[in-house]
Order: sequence, then structure tokens, then C-alpha cells
Amino acid sequence: MNKVKFGKKIVEIKTKKELVKSLFNKVSNQYDLMNDLMSFGLHRLWKKDLIQNIDNSKPSVILDLAGGTGDISERLYKKFKESTIIIYDLSYEMIKKAKYRFKNKNIFCINGSAELMSLPNNCIDLITLSFGLRNFSDIDTSIQECYRVLKYGGKIYCLEFSPSYSKSIKPSYDFYSNKIIPKIGKLIAKNENAYQYLTDSIHNFYYNPELKNIFNKNGFFCYTEKKYLGGIAILNIFSKV
Repeated sequence: MNKVKFGKKIVEIKTKKELVKSLFNKVSNQYDLMNDLMSFGLHRLWKKDLIQNIDNSKPSVILDLAGGTGDISERLYKKFKESTIIIYDLSYEMIKKAKYRFKNKNIFCINGSAELMSLPNNCIDLITLSFGLRNFSDIDTSIQECYRVLKYGGKIYCLEFSPSYSKSIKPSYDFYSNKIIPKIGKLIAKNENAYQYLTDSIHNFYYNPELKNIFNKNGFFCYTEKKYLGGIAILNIFSKV
């Protein structure tokens, strides 16, 4: 299949990659604001919980995939100071900010695509993937690449917004995300379209059972599923088997 969803639109895989790259290059200065708006400011607590869920097995090499400006890597560094951390992101502007943030630390930044990572086989102990999966142009291929670079038994800690949220909050969250967030994006970030895409990308993303099936068919087993705020965001922990 050569066509995928970009928000509400159906586009070619290569077109989505370029659109996502352009979008995040433009909004790199407002990246944290985006997550604040989408999560009511709770994404910091969810990311903290992600880190706390990582066992203390002293991983040698950690891949922060779709690592953006490095907020997850900063938390990883505090917990695993002896580990090598690699931030991998499609957006050059995001990676540029991450490089500046960690210029004196053992953290390496790579500007590249999750669908074709410039990393050897079986070299990574664990992968963190925070609010990035739904932006990948080819999710199956990206998961296959994760399988390739992970060591056997290695884990993916995948934190993502989800349309699987509770029916009790659906009317209010749908109104907020569809009507309010894009207008705030227009007012503050001067980019209504980017914020509209982000809300559309959540509503048009896989429900969590579907997402777990995709990981399963690509060689992973999900042994933990943790929901936040009625399922607005979900932490799935997958193991390479």
C-alpha cells in the first residue's frame, strides 16, 4: 500500500514524510506547547511515568526514536548516565535544538527517517517512542526497523495519543481538540494547520487493539498497556521475541 493518512487526507507515503518533516521544522519552537495543549499539560507526568517503567537493567545503548528536541533523552540521561543515548528524528530543526541542549553530554543526535535507520542490526537495548509513531509515514516499515536494530529481548516503550479514550470524556475532548486547539495554535504559534493536523492525526490513528496487532505481526509482544486520563494517551511496552 503506497497511500497513508496525513490527518484527514490520504496521501502517498513519500508525500507524508515530506509534509511531516516540513511541519515539525516549522513548529520546532512550539513543540512543548503542542504537547501541553494536547495533554492539558500532563504529558510531562506521563513521560516521567514512562521512564519509571523502564527497569534498571543498565542498558548499554538507548534509542530515543522521534526524540525531537530531547525531552525524553534528558530524563533518560538522569536515570542512565552510563548509557549511550541516540536521538533519532526526521526534523532537522528539532535535532538542531537537541544537539544544542546536549552538547556536553554522551548523547548523539541523528537526523533521519524511522523507516530506514542508519544503525546496525541488534545494536540497541531499548527504544523510547514518545508521541511520534502516528507521524511516521510507514508504520509497518518503522516497526520492522525497530525490530532489526533491537537486541533480542529488547523493549520498545511507546507512549502515544490514542482515539481509544473513554466514552465519558469523548464529547468534551472531541470539542476541545477539534475546535479549541487549532484556534490556540493559530493565536499563539501562528500555525493553525499544524495544530489541526495533530488533532486529526489522533482521531484517525489506530485504536489500541489494532496498534498492538501491528506490533505483534512484526515480531513484538505487548506485555504492558497503561492508560492515562481515560485513554487519551496510552503507554504500551513491547518486547522483541
